[in-house]
Amino acid sequence: ASLDVKDVFFQVPIYPEDQKYFTFTWDGVQCTFTRLPQGYKHSPTLVHHALVHELGNIPEIKNNSKIKLYQYINDVLIGGQSEEKVKVVYDAIMRYLADIQIETPEEKRQSPSQEAKFLGIMWKRGTWNIPPDTLFHLNQIKVPSNKKELQGIGNLTILETLQYWRKHIPDFCVIARPLYDLLKKNRHWELDTSHDEA
Repeated sequence: ASLDVKDVFFQVPIYPEDQKYFTFTWDGVQCTFTRLPQGYKHSPTLVHHALVHELGNIPEIKNNSKIKLYQYINDVLIGGQSEEKVKVVYDAIMRYLADIQIETPEEKRQSPSQEAKFLGIMWKRGTWNIPPDTLFHLNQIKVPSNKKELQGIGNLTILETLQYWRKHIPDFCVIARPLYDLLKKNRHWELDTSHDEA
């Protein structure tokens, strides 16, 4: 199961004594953030820790060593051997977050099942897979005709898309080497079969 907490940055209050550090002027009017602003460089870390703290208050999580929570900022993956036990924890989290008025959008929730999408990766019984929509996207990207297109300046390219997946593709750097060689300074642009294979 997985869930994504909605607008969590704006749900973390700033202590009144610290609000003086979150002031700004707009059109001659001084304004103060009373909630954590999304653009503050430490916001992701603070949000992550705030959600860890809140999830730590849920008895079904504390009392169940067979269930594992994986969290990245406001995204939570709930895993375990038993779908029923995962469901108990998932329901407890949903109730607790609703009680403290934290929203989890319906479209960002996945109830317990044998597979879940978390941080763009499909997880199935503890193993990862590249999602079908990503594979489809890769097939739709046109073959670059110059260095700028290969680098992805202006639009998404195969190299940019695969950068995220490189750790999941065995020997990625060996496979993609011919493409990276084309990006070297003073290298003449010429595609051959090694580039097509990469």
